Amino acid sequence: MKPGVISHFVAGFIAVFMIASADTALAESKAQKAFLESIKAVSTIDDAHISEGALVIWPSPPVQGALDYDVMAEKLCLEYKTYGYLVIWFMDSSKYRRSKEMAMLQSHVCLEDGQ
Repeated sequence: MKPGVISHFVAGFIAVFMIASADTALAESKAQKAFLESIKAVSTIDDAHISEGALVIWPSPPVQGALDYDVMAEKLCLEYKTYGYLVIWFMDSSKYRRSKEMAMLQSHVCLEDGQ
């Protein structure tokens, strides 16, 4: 093969790979958005987002003291591989609303046994 043909082939391969990667990222983004919207639809949750491998949950202030975070984390950890988070952080919504200070109520690491 001529050098020009090889570089053209490589450039074409890279372009196809980049388009496929962009499509995958867009699909993941849509799936993550749908997942986060389903979490926010729960009456005990004010807000949720995924950032740098962490699922950050802001419970509703009136109920945050009574929630069973271990049970919630156990259920949410079932989806950690699908949506790209390893840790769940439950944040103190009351404190944030009162003083704009961020404080964590609890943290859970999502790992399957043996990993």
